[in-house]
Amino acid sequence: MYDLLIRGGHLFTMTGEGVGFVQHGAVAINGREIVAVGPEDEIVTVDRPVQTIDATGCLIMPGLVDVHMHSAATVARGLAQEVEAWMGSAYGPMVRHIADEDAPLFSALALMEGVANGTTTFGDYEAPMMEIAAVHEAMGNRAVLCQGITEIDWSQRETWMEQGWKPGDPAFLDSAIGEAEYEKELAVFDRWNGTDEGRITNVLGPIAADMVSRELLLRAKEEANRRGSRIHLHVAQDPRENNATLQRYGLRAIPFLDSIGVLDGGTIATHLCTAEPEEVELVARRGAPMACCTNSIGTIDGIVPPAALFASLGGVVGLGSDQAAGNNSHNIFAEMRSTAMFAKIAAGSPLPLPAWQVLRMATIGGARVLGVDDKVGTLDVGKEADLIMIDLTKPPMAPVVLHPARNIAANLVYAETGRNVRMAMVAGRVIYRDGVFTRIDERAILRDAQAAAGRFEERLAADPAIVDLAITQLTDRGYI
Repeated sequence: MYDLLIRGGHLFTMTGEGVGFVQHGAVAINGREIVAVGPEDEIVTVDRPVQTIDATGCLIMPGLVDVHMHSAATVARGLAQEVEAWMGSAYGPMVRHIADEDAPLFSALALMEGVANGTTTFGDYEAPMMEIAAVHEAMGNRAVLCQGITEIDWSQRETWMEQGWKPGDPAFLDSAIGEAEYEKELAVFDRWNGTDEGRITNVLGPIAADMVSRELLLRAKEEANRRGSRIHLHVAQDPRENNATLQRYGLRAIPFLDSIGVLDGGTIATHLCTAEPEEVELVARRGAPMACCTNSIGTIDGIVPPAALFASLGGVVGLGSDQAAGNNSHNIFAEMRSTAMFAKIAAGSPLPLPAWQVLRMATIGGARVLGVDDKVGTLDVGKEADLIMIDLTKPPMAPVVLHPARNIAANLVYAETGRNVRMAMVAGRVIYRDGVFTRIDERAILRDAQAAAGRFEERLAADPAIVDLAITQLTDRGYI
């Protein structure tokens, strides 16, 4: 007997090489696991369900995967755009004022936004992760987490500037800071990895080649290998990174990482937006998967990440929302649309990254990037029931055309915003349905997060350095 049968809708299973379309399909679930999937008239004759969900007029597909996000930065949404040297002149000065005790509330906002828009798996790269992981556990989503390891103390920014440092220059490294951050990372891993039968897992997160020393980067890589895990690394995100590795090691970031043996299938390479074509090819050849954050990088750097090139070279690509301080949202539908459109605009051709390929990046591709494709990413027997239900009876998904050609995939990528997501399920448990989160108190989180944002605002106002930021000056002049 099935515990649950979802029937009456169409399916995108994401199996095979395309979207794996099944007309009038059904998904049968026992506990956490998918036990049957296929045409409804075949599935319903095999066994009887304890519970049924009517998906008539809907599409059932794997939950979306956000491979790279910084969830607590949600409080700085809209505060770090349209500046040069973004890390040093906007993001760093702002987010250092996020208090550890408030960060989980801001992370909860990010997860609520993502889940309501169809994301069921998050690759969260944030601190303090020991407490933020509890938010993922409570929400019920799947998560691949890391604390992030850095040897940079952004609170020393003003002291650096007195010494001649300016935004965009390599930051100063402090080995004592790095050692403390490394130990925090391992503690988070030990506490959370494997929680809820593997719904929450962990990787190690040396932030970037310019933010940790070679020695600490190698320690993290070796430890990840020892634990059977991965490292999640920002790679060639900013000219600052290449400048730093050139000064320290005589190599740009990607050749440097390759020279010390870090580029392999166990390294999630995030961004690649300042990589030369031959460097992109090197990362793909080494087997490191790419986390592509199109909206973030387009907004903060004015660059199109090389997802199309990477995919054409046989590399695995997943999509990430990055941080709302630069991207302004945690919405993988928005990432799909931008990733497909920007690739076409950059190439001057409508052909790169068709909708079906970007849908795969947002599902099975993302699962492969995070190393959870054995559990999720497709609707397949033996995998866990991480899936979403999308209403096809309302614009922009309506009207549906199935013969002689189908319009569902194109409309998901180029028109859907997430507003038609009716249900999100993780490991066989419904965590969101018809606008309601089933495991958290949405109203309490919204109330408490706004109060925490007030405390953040007070800390910003008390920092003399914030006065000189571009967005503060635009605010004072009444432009924004």
